[in-house]
Amino acid sequence: VEEAVNPELLSDEERVLRLLKQNGGRMKQASIVSETGWSNAKVSQLLSKMDDDGEIEKLRIGRENLITLPGVDPTALD
Repeated sequence: VEEAVNPELLSDEERVLRLLKQNGGRMKQASIVSETGWSNAKVSQLLSKMDDDGEIEKLRIGRENLITLPGVDPTALD
């Protein structure tokens, strides 16, 4: 059972990972921006750092980034 944690107490990285888990392991970068209310620049920087650290994977699709948890097939259909 996932405990209800106050999102304010989570680190930015934890919030992103949590959002991804709630969305089947993948989200568009724009969705992360709208869900968190953070600026696109902040999200972009954060995701680049997380990608470098191997916490997420970024895939460029056309004009947007698809963000996935490692091991999630970005092309898999729901």
